[in-house]
This record gives sequence, C-alpha cells and structure tokens, in this order.
Amino acid sequence: MPRIGTENKIRGIEQEYPVSAKARLNPSLLVNAAIQGLKRSGFSRDVTWDIITEVSQELHESKITSSYGDNGSRIYNDMGHLEIATPSYNNPFDAVAYDKASEIYAFVGSREASLALKEKIVIHKNNVANFFTSSPSSPSPETGMRTGKGGKIKTNTYATHGNIITNRAACKDWSRVEKALIPWVVTRILFTGSGDVVSGENVGKGGVKFVISPRAMFVVQKSSLSTTTGRGILNTRDQPHAAHQYWRLHDIHYEALRSEYAIFLRDITQALVTRAFELDFLDDAPEIEDPVRAFKKLSLDTQDCEWAIKLKTGERTDAVSILRFYLDAIEKMQDNEGGEVGKWDEIGLNCFNNLIEDLEARSLENYVDGIDWVTKLALLVNYEPKTASEGMSVCNQYALLDESVRYYLDDEKGSIISDCLFNPKDSLAFAKSKLPDVDWSSLPERVNYALSNAPEQTREFFKVELLKRYRSRVRNISWSTMTVGKAKIILDEPFMLNKDEMSDELMEGADLEVILAAAKGLYPEKVIL
Repeated sequence: MPRIGTENKIRGIEQEYPVSAKARLNPSLLVNAAIQGLKRSGFSRDVTWDIITEVSQELHESKITSSYGDNGSRIYNDMGHLEIATPSYNNPFDAVAYDKASEIYAFVGSREASLALKEKIVIHKNNVANFFTSSPSSPSPETGMRTGKGGKIKTNTYATHGNIITNRAACKDWSRVEKALIPWVVTRILFTGSGDVVSGENVGKGGVKFVISPRAMFVVQKSSLSTTTGRGILNTRDQPHAAHQYWRLHDIHYEALRSEYAIFLRDITQALVTRAFELDFLDDAPEIEDPVRAFKKLSLDTQDCEWAIKLKTGERTDAVSILRFYLDAIEKMQDNEGGEVGKWDEIGLNCFNNLIEDLEARSLENYVDGIDWVTKLALLVNYEPKTASEGMSVCNQYALLDESVRYYLDDEKGSIISDCLFNPKDSLAFAKSKLPDVDWSSLPERVNYALSNAPEQTREFFKVELLKRYRSRVRNISWSTMTVGKAKIILDEPFMLNKDEMSDELMEGADLEVILAAAKGLYPEKVIL
C-alpha cells in the first residue's frame, strides 16, 4: 500500500524509567535485575550492539550491555535508568501502542526484579526525581507548600527523547532549524507537558512549584550537542541511524506522557510540523525574543494561564497564537500539495484545530484525563497537599507503573484497585471522545501485538523476524545494520525489507539462505553475502 503524508515519516521514542526501592540498593543493580527479568519472561534477549553506527557516541555505547525486545525495541541500563527505545513506526496509533507496550515491559521488569531481589521494586514514567537535602526546611513562596521535615528539595531530571527521520538538506543551515522549530518546541508544552514538581533555582524564587514542563526548567541555551549538561531547546546530534541523506531530529523534550490522547497528538503534530519544515512552510515562524526564558516562564504559568510571549519584533503575543501559526502552516502545506490527505493527517489536524480553539478559550477543564499536566494539576487541587513531599507523592503516584498497565491488554488484572493515580479507563474514554475517528476498540489487540512483534511497515520487521528464527546466527545488530552469519545487511532505508517486501510465507517457511537471497534480490548493494 502507498504511504501518504506523514506515513512517510519514521519516528520513535526513547524513555528513561527510574527504578527504585525503599532499601538503599544501587540503581544499576535494580535496572539490571529488571532487564534480566524481562529476558526470563521471554520479552527480550541479549544482543551485541553494532556501536560503529553510533557516531560520536561510540565510547558511551561500548559500555552498555544491550537487550533487544521481541518487538524491535532496544532495552538497556543507561546510567542507572532502565531505558527502552521503541522500534520505529510511522503512524500515531502505533505511537500509542508501542508506548504502552514499553510501559508493560517496564512494569514486568520491576515485578521480576522484586521477585529476584526479594524487595519491592517500583518503576515510574516521569522526568524528574526530587529528594530532600539536609538543609533547613523552608516554605515555598511559589506554592505555599512547605518542604517538610527533610529539608530543602533538589530536583534532578532524566529524559524522554523523540526521534523523527528528516531530510538532511533541510537541516544543513541550523539557524533555519532554530528559527522554524524552537517556537514549536517551546509552545507545544501546552498539550505535551507532563507536569511535575520542581525545586530551587529552577522555579526562580526557591522553594517548590508545580510546572507544565519539568524538562523546560533545565534548559540553558537554544541548541546543544549534550543531552545531560548545558541542555538546549534543540539537540544537534548528527546520528541518523540511516543513509547520509537523512537527518534524525533528536528531540530531548518529549516528556513522559501517560494519556493516549496526548501521545497520539504529540506524534501526529510533530510529524506534520516536520513535513511543513522540510517543505519550507515554516520559514516565517514568529521568533521569540528570549526562547530559553520564555520556555521556563511558560512552564511556570499554571494558574493565570496568560502564557505571554515577547517576540523579537517587540510584539507581545501568547503561546496559543504561535501554535495557531503552525496549524495554519500545516493547512497551507496540505492545500499546496493537493491530492489525497492521509487518514492520520486529517484526524490529527482536526484534533489539533479543536485543541487550539479550547486553548484560546482557556478551557483547560475540558482536558482532565487528556493532557497530563492538566490532569496532575487537577489531582493536586483535589488532594490539597500541605507539603512539597505530599505534592511530589501525588505526581509520583500518577507516574507509577503497576498492574493497571494490563488494562491495555484487556486483562482483568488491569481493572483491579491500583496504587496508581493515572486511570487508564478514564484516559482511554477521553481519547475516544476527542478522537472519535480512531478505532480505539482495537488498541488492546494492537498492544498485544506490539509486545512481541515489530511494526510491519518498517525495517524492524525484518530484523525481529530474523532474530526470532535465527538467534544463534545473529552476530550483531543496530538500528541500521545486522550481521547474520557471514551476511552483512545495511538497513539504512527505514522502510526497507518490511512485511510487504518480505512476506510472512517467506519469513516463516524459508531457510535463512533463501531469505537472505530474497533480500539481496531487492537490495543487491545493501545485502552482502
């Protein structure tokens, strides 16, 4: 089947999950126990990762022991966090399905680690860790919440990274990338912000405060190569995981979302904006005078919701007006292209338009259970925490991954009383109400599929199917390479050797030599026998 619109855009998510226990155990011990548990449960297997493809990251990658999920995800210990990088996909429904499969992997890992270590191990899907220092306790001028008996709070952050394959030619002039995409990354947090409590200098006056985007509070410049220090709004890493004609936009501000609506909308709007950028429809994007300051100021504005932004021209506007610029640019792009609009593009654009109208009216009450920061704020209002510790607990309980993740598998255990404050039933009901043209009833089937299978449309299909059948002969693997026996396969085209090209009958019934010969027939220069 031909791919239309954003179905030609390959993307994926890297999520860092903190693993913890009441007992003071080494975080790497906990993460390794979770990874071993996933292997025991049959969800993943050890692989040798081909680090040659990890340009500029070779030294870091050489220290990582990789596990490969049965769905094509990469699972590893990244500096004391469980990192799960989803396989690449090309539509927003799979963005949701493989994100939920990742949550289930993480939960299974924590459960198995608990059994192995005989300690209760918990895992969260969030982006900050707050902990008390020994300094004296003080009230917060921002929230009225006191820090509690433990002293001052320090906030550390970790990541959710988004990735989308882009034309390299469009990214050659980085100043053009900054002009087109920085206003987008800054303002999209109104619907992609995960919300959380952060502390100290990050909120301006000390103390603690609930913010729209915890990631925004740790940005110090417009662009950076590093993802851990001196963070930029945009990341300049040149590591395409594909042929040199491509650039992988490595977005370090995706945030840890639970809501299906927010995950779906983040994915489709990012794909639409990226296409509009490639096709020159964003060259007149409104430039923010001080984007780093604006990013933080916008994130702090959870009460008045003025969302004010000053442009380089001196004009004052708000974040929603900037989002409307991107909506208008996408519409111009589609009008200019003519022809058929992809199903996902049409659904996403209509949803984005409806959201912007509600944001213009500041109708945030309509997005409880749909936008994560709005839902967490509603929970905080409901629970009325008196201390920062209580506020942190509310946010952490929303991020907790427990048995409730089974809800996405139609497993009755997912409906039991949960410690988690995220309610998958209410969240999915919200997605159905705002995205009625999406067949949400098929999500459990797709998540079940996503636990053990790669997306059919991408190169991950070939890698996973070969690994399942000929594991002992796979010498190494990466996003864009695979060595099987003496055969080297260069998978530098993200859609190559997908299910349409390599049928089930071939993959299931043929010997390895026949499969490799068929692949070489399709890509003679990329399959070296």
